[in-house]
Amino acid sequence: MARISIRILGLLAFTVCVSALSHALDDSQNFVPPDLQDTGITLSARVDEVNLVFTAVDKHGRFIKDLPQDAFELLDNSKAPQSIGYFQQQSNLPLRVALLIDLSDSIRSRFKFEQEAAIMFLKRILRPGKDEAFIVGFNSHAQLEQDMTGDVEKLSRAIRRLTPGGDTAVHDAVVFACSKLEKQSTRGVLRRAIILVSDGVDTASKASLEDATMSEARAQTILYAVRTNNPVSNPLPLGQQTLSLLTSNSGGHILAGVEKSDLVRSFKRIEAALRSQYALGYHPADFAPDGSYRSVEISARKKGIKVQCRKGYFARNGSDR
Repeated sequence: MARISIRILGLLAFTVCVSALSHALDDSQNFVPPDLQDTGITLSARVDEVNLVFTAVDKHGRFIKDLPQDAFELLDNSKAPQSIGYFQQQSNLPLRVALLIDLSDSIRSRFKFEQEAAIMFLKRILRPGKDEAFIVGFNSHAQLEQDMTGDVEKLSRAIRRLTPGGDTAVHDAVVFACSKLEKQSTRGVLRRAIILVSDGVDTASKASLEDATMSEARAQTILYAVRTNNPVSNPLPLGQQTLSLLTSNSGGHILAGVEKSDLVRSFKRIEAALRSQYALGYHPADFAPDGSYRSVEISARKKGIKVQCRKGYFARNGSDR
């Protein structure tokens, strides 16, 4: 009888464990990341959920942080979304940053203050335990100098190790960074950003400009370009088209980076943009996870407000969108 009782108790314990595991697996479909638990946002595991981050500026270029959801109009493939999953002002979502630094000969004279400005930016923008970044130096090819980390000292040392010289492979560097960012995922949603410090003149890439812009869409990342050539002395600088397409398609913009004061202002502007983002999750109408490109348009209902957001995404099979 004792042996039978032990076996029965063991069977009951096993049944309870299986039941608990089953409930845990069911609950994982409704998992809410710690960074969103205090916002009231519940993230869906549906394949068709699209996640966007964007900024709004007034006619003077000042960021507006406190607009409600109904202040914006959203179109996905020219149609209103089926439903809105969540909306968050001044997004507190985790941030993943790719810092791409041009090492070509053309930037040698101002390379030192570019390094220091980039280090200061990372120290100001990365929140301990939450945000991470990686460093890519590029000339004739892209080189990962420091892999993804939240350790600002490691990132700073990697930037200071960089030395200028060689050609410029801008497209390759962007494709490389997008590939790494695309692989970054959490149990929930995060923000991705590329900071490109370059004149945009590509002399060595194997990838095309179209490859680079499509990579941005796949990685769902925004790109800010800190332009290191002088548009005053050269009104039609080489590389302008490259930087314009890379920034406009992703929802970013070009900033000046010729002088030390320019760099400081530009990195502060990027910092302000990243701290002023809205986050929006929605389910599009007529969605099919077929790999097709779908356009996105967000506009403000009130005149005088401009919304900066990526132009679209690929409808791939997966919930981390």
